[in-house]
Amino acid sequence: MPNMQRRHCQTSNNLQSEHDPLVIEMSRTHPPVVPAVFDPEYRAALDAVMARFTPSEMVGAHRWKGTDADRAAGAFFAGRRLGAIPEVGRVVLTNGTQSAFNMLMGGLVGRGEVLAVEDLTYPSVLVLSKRFGFVPHGVAMDGEGMLPDALESLCRRKRPKAMYAMSTLQNPTTVTMSLDRRAAIVAVARKYDLQIIEDDIYSLLPEAQLPPLSALAPERGWYMLGTAKSVASGLKVAYVVTPSETFSDTYFWPGVRSTFWMAAPINAAVSTQLIENGGTWRIIDAVRDEMRRRYTVVRPLVSHLDTSVADGALHLWVRLPTGLSAERMIGRVRSLGIAISGGAPYAPPDEIQPEAIRICLGYVRSHDVLAEAVRTVAASIQTEAKIPL
Repeated sequence: MPNMQRRHCQTSNNLQSEHDPLVIEMSRTHPPVVPAVFDPEYRAALDAVMARFTPSEMVGAHRWKGTDADRAAGAFFAGRRLGAIPEVGRVVLTNGTQSAFNMLMGGLVGRGEVLAVEDLTYPSVLVLSKRFGFVPHGVAMDGEGMLPDALESLCRRKRPKAMYAMSTLQNPTTVTMSLDRRAAIVAVARKYDLQIIEDDIYSLLPEAQLPPLSALAPERGWYMLGTAKSVASGLKVAYVVTPSETFSDTYFWPGVRSTFWMAAPINAAVSTQLIENGGTWRIIDAVRDEMRRRYTVVRPLVSHLDTSVADGALHLWVRLPTGLSAERMIGRVRSLGIAISGGAPYAPPDEIQPEAIRICLGYVRSHDVLAEAVRTVAASIQTEAKIPL
């Protein structure tokens, strides 16, 4: 293992943890860097933006919900997933999906009210529940995601105001709802007048793409599509499509709760340019191709583990053998120079914390280091569980 650490540190094109240069970072779901495509596309978009606007025009004022051009680009971007381009007035440009959560969770749910979430859910939602005083309540899942019967049972007992879900490549389990499951979830939401807060950030990388919940129920769908998991982590631009223009005005204006949700002007302008000139799709295609190659490397190394290997997913979700502690495994792997994460942060209050680990595949650039790191994690699981090699 020390040889792997030295090789990693001596390879200049490998991304490492900024906290510890000896640690291979596999705890973050960054998309892989694709410089051969991304760099010329981004430079061309930046040059076009700077030719169109002076610096003072660019940063001299807030973009609030986005300029007309930003919102039109966002409508086109989201429309590729929604099946139709939404009205521009329904679209809001934000500084990433976490910023959009900050606006929606407090406003749509409210203090003391219940938000239905998958029984393993995005940790930021749990953090926001403490900030805004709402109660996240887990809904049981299976291999297709949230169970309609379990959601309906919760609606009868707790009367949640809204539900939050990832219908494609759910984080952390990587499961994807079938079309029938999506329709059944929407039927429950309509029956009990649930607002649907849908995070579709991982949906652009799989080959097969099913319509989001919000496409099936636009009258109650609050649809979020960010760029951080498909274009570049640092772009920090996400688009929210609200059920109506009135709702976008009500929930997103400078005086509501906070103002940090507004996108940086240069990020907003470059994202708009990339969408307008098709660069966004070319970058996403390159990221998708790179993830396909990474799975060719990784799949044979984890075939003996209880893991989800989902098309387009930026991470593996590995369910550990009975009796094996995720916390212990994370510590052991860290001592070998690899940072991974576990399932505990994803469990809502009163839900069982899973003994599972998440291995992210995009942050490391080198296929050789990726293979050696995954092989090391797999071997560590076998050693700890006393499974014959």
